[in-house]
Amino acid sequence: MGTEIPTSRRIGAPKSRTGCKTCKIRKVKCGEEKPSCLRCSTTGRKCDYEDETPSTGPFTPSALIPSDMLSLSPNSGRRERRAFEYYFQYASTQLASGMSIDFWTTVVPQICRSEPAVWDAMIAISALFEYPDQCLDFTYLRNQRQQPRSLTQVQQEALVWYSRSISSIQSQFDRRGADPYIALISCILFICIETMQGRVEEALQLYRQGVSLVFDLRAQVGHGRVSASKAALLEETIIPLFLRLGAISLTISGVQANGLYRPAEIEELSAFQSVDAARLSITVLSTEAQLLEREAQEHLTAVGGDSAASKDMIYRQQSLLNKLTCWHRAYINMCHGVYPGSSVPLNAEPVLLTYYAASFIYVSECLTQRELVYDYHIERFRTIVEQAVLALAATAGPTSAQPPFTFEMGVGIPLFLTGLKCRDPLLRRKALKLLRQAPPMQGFFKCTPVAQLAESLMKIEESYSLALGRHTGSHMATIPEEARICKYGIFRPENGLPPGVAEEDIAGYNCGPGQVFLVYWRNCFDGNSNTWKKISHAVPIIN
Repeated sequence: MGTEIPTSRRIGAPKSRTGCKTCKIRKVKCGEEKPSCLRCSTTGRKCDYEDETPSTGPFTPSALIPSDMLSLSPNSGRRERRAFEYYFQYASTQLASGMSIDFWTTVVPQICRSEPAVWDAMIAISALFEYPDQCLDFTYLRNQRQQPRSLTQVQQEALVWYSRSISSIQSQFDRRGADPYIALISCILFICIETMQGRVEEALQLYRQGVSLVFDLRAQVGHGRVSASKAALLEETIIPLFLRLGAISLTISGVQANGLYRPAEIEELSAFQSVDAARLSITVLSTEAQLLEREAQEHLTAVGGDSAASKDMIYRQQSLLNKLTCWHRAYINMCHGVYPGSSVPLNAEPVLLTYYAASFIYVSECLTQRELVYDYHIERFRTIVEQAVLALAATAGPTSAQPPFTFEMGVGIPLFLTGLKCRDPLLRRKALKLLRQAPPMQGFFKCTPVAQLAESLMKIEESYSLALGRHTGSHMATIPEEARICKYGIFRPENGLPPGVAEEDIAGYNCGPGQVFLVYWRNCFDGNSNTWKKISHAVPIIN
């Protein structure tokens, strides 16, 4: 379609006006370090700045192409065809991870036939999937001092294709002739490319813009300017995909898909007619659970503790627990074929059951500041581990290896919760083992660094337990409340110290400003005031 949309809807981050040429073309904020900015040096891109005299012509995508890559163009057609074949035969299904299969295996390959930007983005995804180069630093704590890694020829060419795709889409915006449907599809592919590289910060920027594009396209649908088939794809496939990404993003940021969904109603959870409907419902409920948990902790801090929780917060907690219970009953009934029109029993999707269990745990204990309460959820933690085993078996390749990336909700977040809050030593270690085996990138979620974080917290708790005279055995009760970590955070001193951490708290470690530190809080009982108080500690965890 040739429908115009406002030129203010850019694909990419806000345009850099005083930075290097490459950042301007990529539409990202440039740090303006010289001779090479950090964004370019850490991603292996060529970095050039404008001369003092104004440019006489437009920038070209070649600014993104390393100089030694320019000679590769004669054989690029063959490599592009090979990348398409790999995408079609393997990468597309792995990206979907059992969800939105048609989008990756049918919609994208069909559109790429007539849209060069989609073709370029798709083959870039294929190349980066086959030859991954992932930044697995903690999100928002990328090590800017680290020397840039050497990219292989395939990885460099993938970035060339990506740059070409961005340039193609942006030129359509500049001409005010961008099709909002193609722009949205391209935005999803760009999010995928950035997350595949572990560049979550950039992917989240694109995600925000993608949500805006969804609203733009919805407005076009409302005015009858979009075909029925595209409108159906938007509501049935693309918006649920954005909601699932939004549920993941809440674990690492405040980014959420406001306005794309309405809270789940219990009446709608009585029966599901399809797996897609059940999947959408648990996605919404998971989002509600995370938002309620955040709000509840802020509420408890404001009112002074568990006993002062408001009736409104308690009502909302119970209401959401009822919704989760209804969802589980309806989902199990659907899988057993117990709903109108059903004929064949279905196998339950393990990932959905892990999110149900994790959400139930979140909500059940959102209005308490004690850690011992999580011991009541041992069976739900066991469910997460058992279902994660099934989910990872389904995504394993012929050699039992997991794919390097999945664009969808995976078992990483529920396993991370288990590694944090389950104090049964055997079950906890099983969860951490599975977390390390899982695809390293699951949407915006990085499994590798959080597995290390959870293991560090586990070891700290067990060391405190020993210091308090409790021996860590086969039962979680051996870790007392005073040894359990109730809150944590990570930081680099060069980015500033978080609240509650002073210079003297980290000075004794003699670490550089780029060192990653873990700050954590424990509940300690004050016998003088007969109250529990939080105390904090900071320790280095990663070089």
